[in-house]
Amino acid sequence: MNKSAEKSIHTLKPGDKITRFFVIRKIELKTKKNGEPYVVMEFGDPSGRITATFWDNPLDYFNQYKTADVVKIMGTITQYKDTLQLSVDKIRKTGPGDNINRYDFLPKINLDLDQCKKDFLNILSSIENVHLKALIDKTLNHPLYKESFFIAPGGKLWHHAYMGGLLEHTFSVMTVCNSMCKQYPKADRDLLLTGAALHDIGKVEEYTYSMGYIDYSDEGRLWGHISIGAQRIRSFIEEMELENGFPEELKKNIIHLILSHQGELEHGSPVLPATLEAMILYYADEMDSKANALQHIIEQDKAPGKNWSRYIHLLNRFIYLGGENKVADHKSTDYSSESDPDSPLPLFDQSPDS
Repeated sequence: MNKSAEKSIHTLKPGDKITRFFVIRKIELKTKKNGEPYVVMEFGDPSGRITATFWDNPLDYFNQYKTADVVKIMGTITQYKDTLQLSVDKIRKTGPGDNINRYDFLPKINLDLDQCKKDFLNILSSIENVHLKALIDKTLNHPLYKESFFIAPGGKLWHHAYMGGLLEHTFSVMTVCNSMCKQYPKADRDLLLTGAALHDIGKVEEYTYSMGYIDYSDEGRLWGHISIGAQRIRSFIEEMELENGFPEELKKNIIHLILSHQGELEHGSPVLPATLEAMILYYADEMDSKANALQHIIEQDKAPGKNWSRYIHLLNRFIYLGGENKVADHKSTDYSSESDPDSPLPLFDQSPDS
């Protein structure tokens, strides 16, 4: 399936005719005021999401199609209240002859993932505390994380919501924290960088993407990534305590960093940041997540003559795009680190499948 020539959903305009593949992200049977049913489907591909409403014979569509079906659609782009919609002329399920790979429907990182991984491991190799080095090594070489951590998304819809997003976000937070340690030398750099590296480890289990779109796993909805991550890291530390010992004070601090990293109780953290390292981690995480989300909003909403974004409910505001809407093209981040990018990484197994 060649999707390279297709326009991104957010660049389509009312009246555009399209024929393309989508994965069904959501299907809902609704009722009009007069009691008649209709169906709303949400379709997705790597470039975004778009909805379509089926007014005629809605039960046929509701019974024939289901979430995670991959379909081929011919239709026309329409607009309702500043929102693009799809008027479907033809729809069918895909078959073996369509050569569909569900991974193709997932949004992906706009960076060199291998280089991002290399830079992430390089900054980790600068951690000197032997207990923290061992904890990181144990975590990233665990079967749950050895491969999945480096390709997992960092969110469902809001920030870093694409494959490789978790790695990009984690390294970005580590970079900010590393810089803050120079500004605030009383912060324990090894502890802070370890907390930054592990703060979102629970997201590997919080999200699922095997269906062709990012969604919450059962554990993600029931427990959330903070609880999952804290539980996993605590279990790893307890195993280390039995094997070679692990300082109790270090254990308390690293678990606190994971539990408090979202900063506010109403934001999902079960406790508030209560250490210098936890406060720095919270603001580094908050800054990177918000900046990434705004970058995505600007990229999607920019258009000639358009000064403001759509209303962003999660931020309770519009975002100013600029009087002349001169938004710089997004460039790949320079993931530089203090250590030599070609230096050996003794902490980690550097085999091709690591």
